[in-house]
Amino acid sequence: MKRELMAGLIAVLVIASVMMFSGCVEEEKKMSVADIKADVLANAEETDTYKFDMDVTMKMLLSNETNDTEMTTISNGRGVLDVADKRMKLYMNTSMETNETTEVPGPMEMEMYLINTTMYTKMNLGIPGLPPQWTKMEMPEGYEELWASQNQLEQQMELLDISEVELLADEELNGVDCYVLKIVPDMEKFWNSTIAAVMDRSTQGLAPGIDLQKILKSMSTKEWIAKDTMYPMKTQMAVRLVVSSEDLAIPDTVERFTMTADEKVEMLFYDYNQPVSIELPEAAEAAAEPPLMQMLNQSDFNQTALNQTATTTE
Repeated sequence: MKRELMAGLIAVLVIASVMMFSGCVEEEKKMSVADIKADVLANAEETDTYKFDMDVTMKMLLSNETNDTEMTTISNGRGVLDVADKRMKLYMNTSMETNETTEVPGPMEMEMYLINTTMYTKMNLGIPGLPPQWTKMEMPEGYEELWASQNQLEQQMELLDISEVELLADEELNGVDCYVLKIVPDMEKFWNSTIAAVMDRSTQGLAPGIDLQKILKSMSTKEWIAKDTMYPMKTQMAVRLVVSSEDLAIPDTVERFTMTADEKVEMLFYDYNQPVSIELPEAAEAAAEPPLMQMLNQSDFNQTALNQTATTTE
């Protein structure tokens, strides 16, 4: 009888311990979406520095009355941000492929620094005989959106804040347990956000009158959040844009066309709040504003053209 009683007690204890452990696990998995959002947004507010890697693939189809042209651009980049001091460094490499026999430019490289309200850029367009050169772009007073447009983490947090969020099954990323969020943005709020304002303003000089909200057909985002730190580790985004000749202010004599662009973006975030060093190269300090930006600054922002120095080449 004592043996039976002892065995029964052990069984009860084992079952109770398993139930308690299961309860703890279940409690962790039931962390609400609202709590996850709140923790992630709070952490982002306290972020002073971070690094990111970016891979972007865009497939475009240009169709007119006579033929279809396919083009694919593949971009890879890495960036460092010092949010506290408003300094950023970004490097991007872009290659293009097309089904046309026309030769496309070689790989393009871009190196960019954002120091407070001045953006310095060196472009290598992959065109023989055209050397890389530094240019700079001074932002007029009140153009704080520029910083938001380059702060990738802030963009993701803005999107998270205005979106409906669904909690998917947990996943492990590089050995780290993660919450996985499906983000469905409120499109009206999205287009009233800082991100949309920057996109809209930056394209008006190239395509006046274009309604970006109209040409954005779909958008989906997934976010991986590290459970131990509640910081984003990975973002995947898919966007489809469709623009036709009717959407642009072009003469009726131009052949009608439609362009569809499917873009996939993957970003990895890491080294939060670790020391960083972002120093502007000497060659960039003597750069001048490109003529196009001078005109845009005068027309869009009603600003007097800034003093220029000689554009440097390397």
